[in-house]
Amino acid sequence: MAIHLSADAVPTGSLRTPRPSRDSVPARPGAVLQQVVGFLAVGVVCTVASVAIYTLLRPVTGVQPANSISLILTSILNTELNRRHSFGIRERRNWIRDHRRGLWVMLLALGLTSGSLWLLHAIAPEPSVAQELVTITVANILAALTRFLLLRYWIFRRVHTAAPAEAA
Repeated sequence: MAIHLSADAVPTGSLRTPRPSRDSVPARPGAVLQQVVGFLAVGVVCTVASVAIYTLLRPVTGVQPANSISLILTSILNTELNRRHSFGIRERRNWIRDHRRGLWVMLLALGLTSGSLWLLHAIAPEPSVAQELVTITVANILAALTRFLLLRYWIFRRVHTAAPAEAA
């Protein structure tokens, strides 16, 4: 009596290494450190740009509009620079999705900075521009930590979720 096993009879699914999704990017050794260093460099560039825009617009538009405009403009720059330099994404695939999600993250920063400015003006009705800039900077530091986590685990998660076997 012969027993015949077909290839379909042996479950091999659990023996295969998981394949990365179609839009995954191979993970690099030391990627987290490279991402943090790139993120900090991008943060400095975007903070300088944001402060400059805010300082130029504040006398014309007022505090909250200047804050909003500077954050919206630098958010687009921030997402693109982080995409390329912090997370090493060069392809155009998912570009619109990445920037759309980057704008959602910007709303978080806008809430933190606008709320901080509102609180500053509630405490000190006539704060100096320097006090406003310090307030915005502190709020942006809190937003930056959140931004990095959201960039890494939500917007650009395809970079660090690629299968390690693919990178080796």
